[in-house]
Amino acid sequence: MQSQLQDEIFSALHISKAHFLDEMGLLLIHQQVAEYKMEVDFFEKKYQQSFAEFDACFQQDMADLALEDDWLAWRFAWDSLGYWQGLLAQARQ
Repeated sequence: MQSQLQDEIFSALHISKAHFLDEMGLLLIHQQVAEYKMEVDFFEKKYQQSFAEFDACFQQDMADLALEDDWLAWRFAWDSLGYWQGLLAQARQ
């Protein structure tokens, strides 16, 4: 988009480019939180326990490799959710 057109749009909306970028960043963070929260919730419902409980059981019974794919996906979703929630908390300060 041309710079002059951008300036006109932001002026008409009564926002600055910096404010717009801040709002877009927050929107993207909320999107990531929602995505990973849905995945964590899916696994919690599937296994009827929290990730911490599932992880403890999984660590004790490493022989059950059938659960490894779910453990990896759940771990990634859990870690990612924590990361994005941390960024959201920083953004709110």
